[in-house]
Parts: sequence; structure tokens; C-alpha cells
Amino acid sequence: MTGDARTGFVVLPDHAAGAGIARRLLPWGRTVAEHASGRPWIVGDCRDRPIIHKVGPAARVAILGHALIDDDAVRGYAASVSSAVRWRAVLDAIDGSFHSVIELCGDIYVHGSTYGSRGLYRSRVDGIDIASDTVHALQHLVEGALDVSALAAHLLEPIPHHLAQRPLLAGIEPISPGTGLVITPNGTSRPLEGPTATTPIRGIAEGAQEVRRRLVGAVSARTTGGGTVTSELSGGYDSTSLSFIAARGPAEIKLLTARGRDSANEDIGWALRAARHLPEVEHTILPESELPLTYAGLTDEPTWLNEPSPLIVGRSRMGAIARLASTFGPSVHLTGHGGDHVFSGLPTLYRDLLWRRPFTAWHGLRGFAALGGWRWRDLVYDAVEPTGFRSWWSNNASPAVGMPEKRKPVLGWSLVPALPGWATEVAARAISEGIRWMAYTAAPLAPERGRHVELETIIEGARTVAVLNKMSLASGGPPLAAPYFDDRVIAAALSVDVRHRVSAWTYKPLLAASVRGIVPDEVLQRQTKDDGSHDVELGLRKHRDELVALWEQSRLGSVGLIDAKKLKQLCANPSSFELEDGTMYTTIACELWLRDLERSFIGPQHSRGIS
Repeated sequence: MTGDARTGFVVLPDHAAGAGIARRLLPWGRTVAEHASGRPWIVGDCRDRPIIHKVGPAARVAILGHALIDDDAVRGYAASVSSAVRWRAVLDAIDGSFHSVIELCGDIYVHGSTYGSRGLYRSRVDGIDIASDTVHALQHLVEGALDVSALAAHLLEPIPHHLAQRPLLAGIEPISPGTGLVITPNGTSRPLEGPTATTPIRGIAEGAQEVRRRLVGAVSARTTGGGTVTSELSGGYDSTSLSFIAARGPAEIKLLTARGRDSANEDIGWALRAARHLPEVEHTILPESELPLTYAGLTDEPTWLNEPSPLIVGRSRMGAIARLASTFGPSVHLTGHGGDHVFSGLPTLYRDLLWRRPFTAWHGLRGFAALGGWRWRDLVYDAVEPTGFRSWWSNNASPAVGMPEKRKPVLGWSLVPALPGWATEVAARAISEGIRWMAYTAAPLAPERGRHVELETIIEGARTVAVLNKMSLASGGPPLAAPYFDDRVIAAALSVDVRHRVSAWTYKPLLAASVRGIVPDEVLQRQTKDDGSHDVELGLRKHRDELVALWEQSRLGSVGLIDAKKLKQLCANPSSFELEDGTMYTTIACELWLRDLERSFIGPQHSRGIS
């Protein structure tokens, strides 16, 4: 069973050129909303999200996505909102994850999400600026050339935030997370700065109460309409908490669990334990025999991702759950992705406290050192060395080949990115030039190192929400939602003092405190997490031939970024240690993204030159 992941929208100003652009987007881009003139305002295919569209004497308002707000409230804002500043304040109070488009006095204000789960892009077409949430619709219009140097950075594991923000295609500009866009009637545009970062001031009691309120609001934004909603119950803390919250709402919840192959995997046991506390909720288990291994089905239907994503290597595994979910006819499928990013915490945050609360800082850092096996001299040096953001990146302009030593402290301005061993000199030079550009021109996401690293981790994680949704749709599954990556949930978590939410010894203390009383204490006792590495190793062996074939006519090889022959030889021997780190995932992600670019996004699903 396959699906169609060609969803998204394009926003057009009330300009004569807009109608022509809308026609070029047919048959994909049907009109979602019109200007008062009758010209197209929003066009696209938005079947994967709810839409509220209201017209009033003050404004025209459209909300595209899951928002905990009813039609009457939106109608009221369309009748009364008098300024963009007032509208921004309204948005910051709404739970859920959505894009908003509002027309005020002829100007169009487009907002995505603060932390990256709802992205935006800008292009100039036929003399006017337009906005979209999908690169492929814009690429159909501008036919922008590939920036090979920008793509090279996506081979890194992890990719630094500022390099991930560079345009991959000429004429298609990513709008920074948290930044909106205003488009004027004459077709010009300018960015709109988003809200300022949250200051961590709350204690655990007040913070847990706020997180709980926002988590319930995030889930309610998906369940308040009733009907059927599926929820993945993996057995982990994150999906379990969402499942219990969802079960309290008006929707009929169906719980889904995939049984892993590894006999040491504890997830299935914890999932069954949790399900016993929800006897009225149907629980379905996908047997291990129906769960594809990692690397299966890589070249199946296109996913139309805006950028390469390493998650693509697990598309068939996710597709199996998505197809099971589709049998229940849900309006949306909930996943626990994001819980690790938002609630696990990073040791670098304790480094930020070193000069204000030295005893608290050293206590926290020593806990992580003991857990990670860090040498004491390395910990002391990395904790006190004063290098700033730009100098740090200047010193790390040449990525290491392969993954870094795991027992070294992770207290820098980022994890030092790893470059695959099959990357060419062309790729290595492009990446080094990109890092030097970043070191010379970019500013950190926050003044303090730990806060910057935390925001970078969350933002890059939140960008995967669109990836997960596209992969679900491509497999024939329902739309997917990851409530932990909602702006209001993230802001609530980040408002809590580091001491109460980051610990080497207590597993996700803030999340546990937030859901206690909703999730039974027996279930909250879990302090472990399975990593799924067993299925990755099996997948390398079982899908060796498909991986070898992937590099036969490699697009990455053709643009000079990888040595396809070397990678082909490594894949033929799946025990190669070079394949064990994340750079294998990033390389596959870039290869498949290039192949999707060769396909026709607007017309029928056929390729243009894919062999």
C-alpha cells in the first residue's frame, strides 16, 4: 500500500501575477482561500491538516494545522484584530502546531512555529514574493539550481544549525524558525522577528503544572474534535505519557505497539504494563514478522521532504505502523518523538551555571562525567575553557572522519560533526568553507553555550515533524503529529530551572512530575530506553544488495560529493565498522532527496530521468 505525500500550501499576495502562479500549480494546488478581489490567496493540498478560515471586517484569517481554538474564536479575531502585534500575542497563547496566515490592511502575515516544527520558505516568482511550507512546490515554479556546497553539509552527523539553514536550491530561502514573513500587496516581503527566548525561572512544582497544562492542550488540539485517533505506545516514557493523556479526551483512542526482535528489548513489556491500566482502550500489537528492518524500502514512493533527513532509513518501519493505523481510519496518529529532545536535558546546561552556582554546576557535571566515563582532567578543561561560539567553530572547521570518541565530555558549542569516510575532497572542502562562513558570520542561538546547544538540539529535532508526517503519508498512513514539539510545550519545559529538569541520575524528572496522576506510578518507574541497534545490524545484512544497488548510479557521486565505488564496496561487506555511525544515514538521506528532485511534484507521480 502506498500513499501520496504531496501536501502543503503556497501563499500569494493580492497581485495580478498571483493568478498565473496559481494556475502553474494546478492540478496540485487547489484554492484554499481567496482575497476579497477573488484572486487566489492560499493554494495547495492541505488534506493532512485541519483548516479554519474566517473573514471579518478587520482581517482575513486562516489557521492551517492543529490548533486548540474554535471557529467562533477565529471569527472574533477576524472581526477585531487591529494590528500584527496583537495577532502575534494571540498566536502565542494557542496550544497546538499550525501555520497562520492573516491579511490586515492589504499586508499578509505568515507565521510558522517558533522552534521549527512548522517551517516556511520564500521565493520570488514572476516579480512577486510568495511563501510556502513545501520546497517542491516552489522548485516547480523557480527551477532553482542545486547548491552542491550547501548539500555537502547535510552529509555531516550532526549538521550544525546554521548550515542546515542554508538554501539548498537557488531562489528558495528557508525562513529561520521563529521568524515570520509579511508580504505586501505589491509583492515585496520582509521577515518578522519572533518572540524572545524563554528565561528558565520556574521551580519544579510550578513548572510541572505548566508543562502538564500545555501537554494536555497539545494533545487536546488533536483529539477535541472526537472521532478516532491512533497513538503509538512504544513502551517508552514519551509515547506512554501521550497515550494516557489522549485516553482522557473525547476521541476514541487506538493504541499501537510494534514488537521488536531483540530479546533484550524491554519496550514491549512496558507497553503491555501501561496498556493494562487502560482496559477500555483497544491495544493492537504489530508482530515482529511484519516490522521491516532498517534500510528496507528506501526507494519506495517519494516522500517529498524539504531537506535530507536521516530518519528516511527507517521509513518502512514507520510505514508499517502507519499502515496499521490507517486501518482504524484516524484523523491523526500521535507519536512520542520529541520527548528526548525536550525533557532529557544536556550536561552543557550545567556549564552555564558554573560562575553563578558553582557547587550546583559541579555536582551536575560530575554526575554526567560518572555516567559517561569522562576523565576528570577532560571534564575540568572542557568546563572552564572560555572559547566563544565563533572561535570554537574556527577551531573545528575540519570535521573528523567517523564518530568522535564517546568517552570524551560533550561540553562544546556543539557536538563536533563527523564526516563519512567515503566523502570526497570536494565535499570536505565545501564543508570546511561552510563552517568557516558560519564562524565568521553567524551568531549563537543564545549567549550561553548550554542554552545554545539545547535550542539547536530542539530546533533540529522539531524540523523532523514534517519528515515524519511525509513518511507516514507516503506509506498510505494518516497524518502524523508529535505534540512534544509544539511551541507551547517546549516553552513551558524551557521555563523550568535547569536543576529541576536535567539530571544524570533521574530519567526525565520534569516530564515525570508533569504527568504524575495521569500516568500510573507503576509505569513511571521505568528508567531505561532501548535504542533499536539490533534491527539496524540485521537490516545492514538483509538489505545489503539494495544498498549496493543504491550506489550504482549515485546522484551524490555524480555531483562529486561521495566516492560511490568505495561506499558500494563497504555495503557489500555489512560488517564494515565504517557503516556503524550516523553518517551512513545522512548519506542515504542526501541520495534519496536528490532522487526526489528528479520527479514531477505537480503532475502525476512519474519520474523525470530516474533509472
